[in-house]
Amino acid sequence: MNAQLLTAYRGEIYGIAFFSYFAKNYADKSRQTLWQTLIEVETLTANLLEPHLRTAFIPFKRDDVEMQAKGIVDAEKWIAMPWDELTETLTDWVEPYEVKYREWAMESENNQDAYALIADHETAIFDCWKAFKDGEDGEKFLRIFIQQYSA
Repeated sequence: MNAQLLTAYRGEIYGIAFFSYFAKNYADKSRQTLWQTLIEVETLTANLLEPHLRTAFIPFKRDDVEMQAKGIVDAEKWIAMPWDELTETLTDWVEPYEVKYREWAMESENNQDAYALIADHETAIFDCWKAFKDGEDGEKFLRIFIQQYSA
């Protein structure tokens, strides 16, 4: 289970790099608030996971160059996609992670709050992209997550 916590944390570092690349390079600047909100979700989740990693004596790197590079490489592949195609691609891409992290949360015997955080985080991102794919505002799901976990 400790490996899962580290995997999730490294995913946050990846996500920060991925969405930061979009914030800097996505042609449609009207989406800037979305990218910043996604970065905030990833950063908040990483920050909240760090104490769990320390308590479990799991070494981690906030400056994980490998995961940052992966995030940028993937973002470069998708940066030129039209909005509708991008929302569909990201919805499909996030969905298996949302399922996996929800399963982790249900199966966890220790660190239930950390696994709930991980699952809630991924569900917020999945719901966000699914809403945008359906022509609705997806940012509300991110804001709800931020409000819930910033309290």
